[in-house]
Amino acid sequence: MTRISAEDQYYTLVNIFETSPEHQHRLIDIWQSLGAADERTGLVSVNAHLSHDGNSVISYIQWRDKAAWEGILVDPGRQERFKEVLTFATFDSIHCEVVYTQRNPKLGGTDIDISEQQDVFTVVEVARTHSKSQQDALVAAVAQPNAALDATPGYVSHSVHRDFEGEAVVSYSQWQDEAAYQAFRAGRDAEGTRPAALDGIDVREYTLKIAYITEATKV
Repeated sequence: MTRISAEDQYYTLVNIFETSPEHQHRLIDIWQSLGAADERTGLVSVNAHLSHDGNSVISYIQWRDKAAWEGILVDPGRQERFKEVLTFATFDSIHCEVVYTQRNPKLGGTDIDISEQQDVFTVVEVARTHSKSQQDALVAAVAQPNAALDATPGYVSHSVHRDFEGEAVVSYSQWQDEAAYQAFRAGRDAEGTRPAALDGIDVREYTLKIAYITEATKV
């Protein structure tokens, strides 16, 4: 089980692979064939998600710090498998940090967890900002307590991430089911409650299900 928390200060990668439905599971199989890294590498967790439309795979990866991530780049086995992936998928990687988390208080606890045992509907939204100041304005607008979300039927949690280059803000949210999310989205659009800070910013939405989770092995 993976925990999302700003307090942990993990170096987080949101890796987005665009592929085709027939290749989604091939990509997952390649990752799983690599096996788990042990904790000495600095890897904390790998959380792979499949998009419902079959066209994307998103991995949410936590590293102890940037140096730990850079260390894995010299692993020849992993690099060869990555080259194989690029023969049937395109790749974009957002390097970021968690800046805010919120969990529905009605559910108890404050931690946001990613677990294969959870039956949740996951949504990743990627907002592409054009400058650091625009990113700051968007983070200020969305990284704050939202009582309306807590009152929304089916809302579980969400976390906000900022990339280190000022080029993206990523939201990772969890819902009890697709119907709850779609009802929230329809209500937001109808009421015009979309943050003004998003004006002029391209936002890509991915609806996902968890495929597998790997945590670093203890040594």
